[in-house]
Amino acid sequence: MKNKKNQNILIVGATGQVGSKVIELLSTKNDLQLFGTSRNKENLKVIDGSNVKGVYLDLEDKKSIRPALKGMDSALLMTSYTADMMRQSKRFLDIAKEEGVKHIVHIGASSTDTNEVSHWGWHQFIEAYIEKLGFDYTHLQPESFMQNIFNFGWLQENTLHDFIGNSNWTWVDTDDIAAVIAQIFIHPEKYHNETIPLGYDAKTITEISEIMTEVTEQDFNVVEHNPDEFRDMTYQGTKDSVYADAYMKCVSDQFALNASGEVPSGKIFDNFEGITGRKPTTWKEFIQKNKHRIGNQTVPSMSFEQY
Repeated sequence: MKNKKNQNILIVGATGQVGSKVIELLSTKNDLQLFGTSRNKENLKVIDGSNVKGVYLDLEDKKSIRPALKGMDSALLMTSYTADMMRQSKRFLDIAKEEGVKHIVHIGASSTDTNEVSHWGWHQFIEAYIEKLGFDYTHLQPESFMQNIFNFGWLQENTLHDFIGNSNWTWVDTDDIAAVIAQIFIHPEKYHNETIPLGYDAKTITEISEIMTEVTEQDFNVVEHNPDEFRDMTYQGTKDSVYADAYMKCVSDQFALNASGEVPSGKIFDNFEGITGRKPTTWKEFIQKNKHRIGNQTVPSMSFEQY
């Protein structure tokens, strides 16, 4: 698929961590017309800019999907952190095909080969469905987000809660994911029908705590937990949602497999500089960038949704 004048691109989740950064990076590209979505209609006024238009889209509101996709050439698809991601994605993709969307960039999950982590499989089914419908596609397969240290309540004040033992996880900054997405939309012909794994710094939780101590000059300690404790400790109050609980079960399953060594981790991918022209963010750089957020963390209220 070749880039063209006035390419219309739908960014699902324009106020989220990834979507908002993608819009920031692309907003000066005059040959790209961006449409940023939100479920909150009040946010649409915040999204609107000189080269960005706010569009109402709620993946649980079927009537909102077709108007959002009408006239789009490409779309960035990201969905809820729930088992509903498959239903939401199928509905979105079916309508996108009917509306003539050509290119789908999908944010999925780890490329690790296993059948034992359910939400990784859910994303693989979505990727297969994108291909089945005949879209031009770019599948993104990020490993663990560095921002999860904050978003999942692992960091509370000066303590990191460790559910993965000595597992050497691979991490990626969501700003780096956005940088890759921006290049895909600028040069779609380079990433036609490509699958791109994303993960650039491998660290254990203990190693991250040591970097935090070095950068902030505060003492951080690590408390180890059984992976089964994850849902009870960090997601209290969500048991009324069977889908949220199903997703959290997937995550705790992953933790257990990593901690036991049954699912390997720590693989580093050498593709970021070739795509973006710069080196990926390291943990030390990430902590330096987020020093203002460190040392005063409590368990957050999570919505389980990124779109």
